[in-house]
Amino acid sequence: MSVIGLDVGLLTGWYNSRISASLASSTSLSTASSARSQEPTAPAPWEIGSPNLMTLEEMSRKVLANGIFFNDPDREFSGLNAPDDHKQLFSLHQGLKRLASLAEEAQEKTTADSRRSFLDKSFQSGLAQLDGFFDDMDLEGLTLLKGEQLSKIESEVAIARGTSQYTTDTIHTGDFDAEVASLTGDVQFSISVKKSGITQTIDINLADMGGTTRNLDNISDHINTQLEAAGVLSRFERAKIGEENDVGVVPGNNYGFQIFGVSTETISFSAAAAKPALYFAGVSGINDSAGGQVVKLTDLASGTPQTGYTTRFSADPTTSEVAVVGGEEGETRVKQEDNPLEIHATTASADGGIFVVGHASAATDGQVLKGEQDLILAKYDSTGNRVWSRVLGAAESAQGLSIATDSSGNVVVAGKVEGGLGDTTDVGGSDSVVVKYSASGVEQWTQRFGGTKDDQASTVAVGDDGTVYVAGSSASAFGGDAHAGGGSDGYIRAIDASGTTLWTRRVGSTGEESVSAIAIASDGNLVVASQEDGNAVLRKFDVSDDTSAAIWEQDLGDLDDGRVGGLAIDATGIYLTGAAGGGFAPTAPVSAHAGGVRDAFVMKMTDGGAPTTDFLTFVGSDKDDGAADVQVHDGKIYIAGKTLGGINGGTLNGERDAFAAQLDASTGAVDWTTQVSGRGGLADAKGLALSTTDDSVLDALGLPTGTLTYSDSRVVTDRSSAREDDFFYVSVNGGRRKKISIEADDTMRSLSFKINAKLVLDGTADVRRSAEGDMLRIKAAEGSSIELFAGSEGRDLLKSLGISPGAIVNTGSLLDKDDKTTDAPPLFALDLPTTMSLAEKDTAETAMEAIQDALSKIQRAYRDLTMDPALKELLQGPQAGKRGGTVPAYYNSQLANYQAGLARLNSGSGGQASAYF
Repeated sequence: MSVIGLDVGLLTGWYNSRISASLASSTSLSTASSARSQEPTAPAPWEIGSPNLMTLEEMSRKVLANGIFFNDPDREFSGLNAPDDHKQLFSLHQGLKRLASLAEEAQEKTTADSRRSFLDKSFQSGLAQLDGFFDDMDLEGLTLLKGEQLSKIESEVAIARGTSQYTTDTIHTGDFDAEVASLTGDVQFSISVKKSGITQTIDINLADMGGTTRNLDNISDHINTQLEAAGVLSRFERAKIGEENDVGVVPGNNYGFQIFGVSTETISFSAAAAKPALYFAGVSGINDSAGGQVVKLTDLASGTPQTGYTTRFSADPTTSEVAVVGGEEGETRVKQEDNPLEIHATTASADGGIFVVGHASAATDGQVLKGEQDLILAKYDSTGNRVWSRVLGAAESAQGLSIATDSSGNVVVAGKVEGGLGDTTDVGGSDSVVVKYSASGVEQWTQRFGGTKDDQASTVAVGDDGTVYVAGSSASAFGGDAHAGGGSDGYIRAIDASGTTLWTRRVGSTGEESVSAIAIASDGNLVVASQEDGNAVLRKFDVSDDTSAAIWEQDLGDLDDGRVGGLAIDATGIYLTGAAGGGFAPTAPVSAHAGGVRDAFVMKMTDGGAPTTDFLTFVGSDKDDGAADVQVHDGKIYIAGKTLGGINGGTLNGERDAFAAQLDASTGAVDWTTQVSGRGGLADAKGLALSTTDDSVLDALGLPTGTLTYSDSRVVTDRSSAREDDFFYVSVNGGRRKKISIEADDTMRSLSFKINAKLVLDGTADVRRSAEGDMLRIKAAEGSSIELFAGSEGRDLLKSLGISPGAIVNTGSLLDKDDKTTDAPPLFALDLPTTMSLAEKDTAETAMEAIQDALSKIQRAYRDLTMDPALKELLQGPQAGKRGGTVPAYYNSQLANYQAGLARLNSGSGGQASAYF
């Protein structure tokens, strides 16, 4: 005989509803509460009897097969006659349960790491769908938050305030009053001070100190005496270099200078005996451990260059709190995980130092990304100090691939972008992007272009008149030119100094073509290096139009599975570099191919009516090598790239080294090579810059060549991923949403004024000063709630500020609750973390716990939504908990009957267990 279970929950619900109905007959309800009450019309998907009830195992199989976590509520519950609010809650519950189905497997001890990685990839896709579902959700009867309910909100992004102070790196180690060995020789330099529009130069010669010991205090006194005599207020002082310990003391015996300036004085440094310095930049490490690497070489003419510095540019790490293995219950530790950042190109700054461009996959210098990856631009001074950095603000992905400066010191970057980017048009696939910044990193203009398929801008150069020339590849038609055929065409575009397109032309024919490098010729025209069906091809174009044929064209032949790297031009010739196999033979080489897979090569040609070849030389090992960039200066050629061996008999320091080399520009002979490894034994130089004045005595003093920059901009769009006209919405006490937009010159302070104009008396926005800088803070007034809603995809200002959409609620004093009512719908916070992962067992357990809590809160929200208004008023209204008064006899009688019925049910065999979640 089969046993049919009796669901006590259904009967209990019936009895409770009868109790509520009786109570409601003598209770008056507010209009707002009545309007929001929505009686249940069908079993919820977590209730026994629901056709949508599934086990976690069943859900896991299905979601891994189709990848769909969150469905359209009307479609998923199309056969259900229920209010829209119910359907939305049901779909949200089911989607979270699908996420939980993966977390359950990932938290098991027996689950292999490879399986967790597979589950996490699908899980992250589900989290992205969760964000989209919340953005589309529109509940009438309640407010549901994905995150937590807060008493205040503060931005993760903090913008540091400027201080007129500069601290050098360590220039002396030892006793503070000992002589500084590096400053005992001929030390002469100049300090230029601009004040009230007038610049004066103070020459400093330490020989004027006579027999005085050249320690840091005495040197500071000597410099300060000269500054004071010139009427300059800025001062030098000895400083201890390092981080303060717990008691505020800097340990160790490392010392340098600290400069105390004033806002009315702009200081620059120079040295008469300055020499060129070479910088090569690229990547150290691989995958998640990848970081930018910048190396400065000095003493270039000696034959044995010295490393001035090596510095790493890292994205901000991801921090999480995890359980201590073997520790006590509840004991945790902070875990940091690397995030990748790569440098793709570099160029010298007119004022000393360099610019680098690349991409990052996480927040960088506190700048929160909108998407998964963004273009990153940074300025380094000649001492290796990162002066500032910028992110572009792409909604999905962007990369910087090339960089150049103009005669005014502005910097232009080129690369590719996917998804939204401010007010630009997403044409399709990846698009080419060109951005012009001022020398201080303020964006001047952005141009985005391409066809419906993938495009990218691979190289950029700037003419003497400020015209920007950008080139790359396109897989479809754009700019009025049809796609010639094959996988991709090369293209060139000219843009004037203000960002207006002048012309676009195609390069190549029906094969596979892309432009890899361009350079401005001595006569102002453009030399273009492309790869076409495996061959290296050089052309020269007249820049006055886009229709005339090339002035000349030369096919250099098959690169033998190689690639074109960089292109440079001086008064004596055109220099092309890259990687090539032994079959690349446009002319007999000065130095033969070393016999490995590929060698770096340098080819020099003389410009004219038709180009002539001067020489070809290979630089490599018996492994695999290649050069990515080339510079030429004062009769010397410089290249940089990567090697898996020892270049020209050198020593391999890791598994793959970055290298730089100097060659004679007249003969092609190699003067020297140097190799540098990176994190995990992996390094790769992708760009090269030569600064003519960055090797001087200023290095020994720890002072940068050029203008001393104390601090960065305080404008939000300069210091974050926010772009002009990005926005979010604010709603007060459940009212209509009001739009908050950011302008190009807004600071945190001016942004707070805009928010206060919308909040009026229901809350305040202000700027909180922290050790990291100014943070935006929003608080609700007593008895008020403020909800923040994200802007549209790609224009969300909240994301750029590091603020999660959510609600700020100020319930006021617990001692003063009588007779307070609100028409705002009830608010429920799911408290879901901003990031979750299944990559490890402990993080999977944390994710599972968070999702379980969220599922319970959805069920509680549903119960609140469907609760009888009379019962809710008694339980939650102003009179809740009040005692006193006489209970009518008929109430006592009804309650006694219902309670007796419930007692008889509960004393039976028990109810069916609720399933799963």
